[in-house]
Amino acid sequence: MPKNIDSIVIKEPLKKQFLTLEFEEGDLVLSCIKQGMLENNIREADVVDVDGCLATASVNAMEGHKYKKFDFANTKIMRASGHFKIGGGDMWGSLNVFTEGRKPISGTLLKATASTGFKLKLSFLP
Repeated sequence: MPKNIDSIVIKEPLKKQFLTLEFEEGDLVLSCIKQGMLENNIREADVVDVDGCLATASVNAMEGHKYKKFDFANTKIMRASGHFKIGGGDMWGSLNVFTEGRKPISGTLLKATASTGFKLKLSFLP
């Protein structure tokens, strides 16, 4: 058993904080999430809310019993979830999206560019 263990006891509950990222036309979504987390010294964050449209996007999604890549443009995102971590100067994690429309798409975002006014809300512990 190690004798020198660095630890602290936290007696008060930590409160979640929020970071809302507002995108401009043509911003790369995943790159901006990484940049926002680095600029605000956030090591780990969850996606809690989304508002707006993606100008272009590619997602991996299930169709039947196979994974397929779907591309779409100018589509409103109804819900999003995900978890990201920063480590070694790189970002790890995934962003899952659910689109609006007659035939909604639900899958993991591979790449996307935002439309003006697209917002993504992250929660994190300080």
